Amino acid sequence: MEVYHAEKFLSLDGKKFAGYYTAREGGVLDKYYMAAMGGAEGLGNKSIELLVKFFGTAKAAWFAETGDLFKAGVRKNALGAFIEFRVKHPHAPENLRNYCARHKINLCSIFDEDYPPILKEIKTPPMFFYYRGKIFPQAQRIGMVGSRHNTPYGQNVALEIASELAAAGLTVVSGAARGIDTFAHRGALKSGRTVAVLGCGINFVPSRENQKLLEQIADSGVVLSEFPPQLPPNQKTFPTRNRIIAGLSRGIIVVEANFKSGALITSTYAGEFGRDVFAVPGQIYADMSRGCNELIRDGAILIKNAADVLNEYNFSVPDKKPAEGKPEI
Repeated sequence: MEVYHAEKFLSLDGKKFAGYYTAREGGVLDKYYMAAMGGAEGLGNKSIELLVKFFGTAKAAWFAETGDLFKAGVRKNALGAFIEFRVKHPHAPENLRNYCARHKINLCSIFDEDYPPILKEIKTPPMFFYYRGKIFPQAQRIGMVGSRHNTPYGQNVALEIASELAAAGLTVVSGAARGIDTFAHRGALKSGRTVAVLGCGINFVPSRENQKLLEQIADSGVVLSEFPPQLPPNQKTFPTRNRIIAGLSRGIIVVEANFKSGALITSTYAGEFGRDVFAVPGQIYADMSRGCNELIRDGAILIKNAADVLNEYNFSVPDKKPAEGKPEI
């Protein structure tokens, strides 16, 4: 298997943003300069934004003189990492473009027309992301998250609510992890579209089962990641993923979560971004419901079914036939 990471691949030869960016004059390649800049450890979205804003294009920033770079307002440590990085990997942008072409990976920058406008509303949005599938920038999205160690109750809730939300025209966003995320995606696939936001690179496949699900999602929806294509997941990547889930969504539904669940990080981001937070109640003694019950106590909107969410946004509730013998949720 061909492995992508900065040291291997980059060493090969071969609204608030409106009004200052001229990348289209430089062609499609400019976004690959931007993404290549992200390979410099410590050079985050804010620093890349400052550099692009100061020099006009990512390509101009990539080739800028060292003395000029220090005028852009980027932290010295981050700028030093970038300067060292581009010296070590001078052909990174071209190599990245070739890699993405070989592996059928698309790259979307914040200046592209298909970049979701809602994602630009958050503090320090991603300057770019990799994706497979088709982006519908104006789609109405709802996030659904929860524990990896779900109960049968949580599984039934996620499958049913996600399916009904998708049938009503909402795109369901989740994180493609095992547990509630997986059932949210599967439920949405039964009747509509779903978006998977990864906590790893888009070409990193943790399991065969996961790969099959992601292929199904990309066929009708979108799989996306902010990280280099073959980057494995780590403790830092999941909060970043959760931030994008919240940023893409009008609201976040927490199905099951204990006090330490990453789903609560997503709900925290949702609150910071001005998104709605919904929570499914559970038994007061059940560990997997403690986080949800606490969210409801603190002001989250209690929901029992998809209709509760759809009514908040004035969406029509799709007709459904009750399944015989199915336990109520």
